[in-house]
Amino acid sequence: MSLAVKSLSAVKSSYAGTIIRIGAQFGAQILIMRQLDPELVGAFGYVLLLHGILALIIDQGYGWSLIQGHFNDKREIAIVFSRIMLLSFIGMLCVFAISYPAADYLENELVGSMFRYSAPSCLFIGFFSISQAALRAELRFREIQIATTGAYLIAYPIVGVTMALGGFGVWSLVAAWYVHYILQVVIGHYYSPHSLKLANPFLPTKSGPMGRQVAGINVLNWAVDNTGGVFIGGLGASALGNFNAAMMLARTPALHAVQTLQSILFSTASAIGADQQRIKRLYLAVLAAVSFIVFPTYGYTFTHAELVIKIVFGSKWLDAADIFSALSIGMIAFSLSLLSGAILTATGDQKTVLYSQMACLMVMIFGLSLTINVSLVYVGLAITVAYTVRLSLQLKAIAVRGGITLKEFLATLRGPFFVAIIMAMPVTLFGDSTLEVIPTELLALALKGLVLLVLFKVFPSFFFSLASIDLLSRFHAGRQVVHMLGI
Repeated sequence: MSLAVKSLSAVKSSYAGTIIRIGAQFGAQILIMRQLDPELVGAFGYVLLLHGILALIIDQGYGWSLIQGHFNDKREIAIVFSRIMLLSFIGMLCVFAISYPAADYLENELVGSMFRYSAPSCLFIGFFSISQAALRAELRFREIQIATTGAYLIAYPIVGVTMALGGFGVWSLVAAWYVHYILQVVIGHYYSPHSLKLANPFLPTKSGPMGRQVAGINVLNWAVDNTGGVFIGGLGASALGNFNAAMMLARTPALHAVQTLQSILFSTASAIGADQQRIKRLYLAVLAAVSFIVFPTYGYTFTHAELVIKIVFGSKWLDAADIFSALSIGMIAFSLSLLSGAILTATGDQKTVLYSQMACLMVMIFGLSLTINVSLVYVGLAITVAYTVRLSLQLKAIAVRGGITLKEFLATLRGPFFVAIIMAMPVTLFGDSTLEVIPTELLALALKGLVLLVLFKVFPSFFFSLASIDLLSRFHAGRQVVHMLGI
């Protein structure tokens, strides 16, 4: 099977699982967060912040560096597994240790309790990392989707929602957290079993140098993505809950629709090697596909944030609407950076990724320092500016390495940008009753869709670049679109 066919198969499998996961996540989030309030969700948000950084430290970058082809070396796998498990155990002890001072500092005993109850989950990171890396290396994204999406479908929509409706409050999230981890480990090990034999974790590894570089990038990614939460966490659980609700809703299309493609892009680009022309075509095709997802999505949420928040979470979460709107534009840059970072890392340019991430982090810390005591809206704008700086630096590096001209970038992005403008136009007025607004808004969306179809037919070359046409031509439904538009 050719690399192109395997990559396209991975795309289909990954996005099938992604669509299911997005639907399940939205359904579970709506039901759970409607039962809870910003204070309780914010308390659990501290757990997410802590375990987010611990997971990256524990993984040490091996989840990606092992893709380079070290799975036939049993000694390598044993040492890597031992290192990850050692840090998993240390991480668990650290979470226990800081739970008491954290509760005292935040004056919130619930946060301390959740830290202690969530601590053992650090051990599951070690058991899943090796299996996931092996599946990535073999482009078996269908199996990864079954492990992650299957576990999620049971954990949150079933266990989490049932417990939330049963009155268990924030502990429904903790229970779902554990069920997700356990099932993910079991399914991942079923598809890609590996020896659980331990070795001396302090012996050198062949995948270690790249792992440290990837780990550095991942930690910077976490810092960029979560510095806002760290700053706002100092304002209390309620503020963190509203911020997390806005950030989670804003990032859902990016993380689930784009991050899956990021994994495929990294693996495929690694397999291509130094063929810059093939990498250029790959990147522009993926950039076109993602842009047609994120530009219209975030263009719409930018001007319809209040309506989206009311529909998804309910009126008690309306304080999150303004920051959700402010974050929307930044999420476009965030989404495209996921792709740019993957292609640069896969082609050996980790230094540029680190540089762009560091610049982004510095801009973000400076912006948050100025805005944290002003308004959450300005916090969202500061994050947006930082994400845009990062994307600009990465695009410049990709253009130089791949020989991509400004004209090619503009040809790829102008269609999605114009679609975003159409989607952002507010056609209806938002009233007090959400049920009264939804039918009118759906009709407005249908009319916008018809207008866009007409524009696609009349001006196909304006909306679709050569890269997007090439990508469409590789799918049966895409070929029908190309034929219909007469491109």
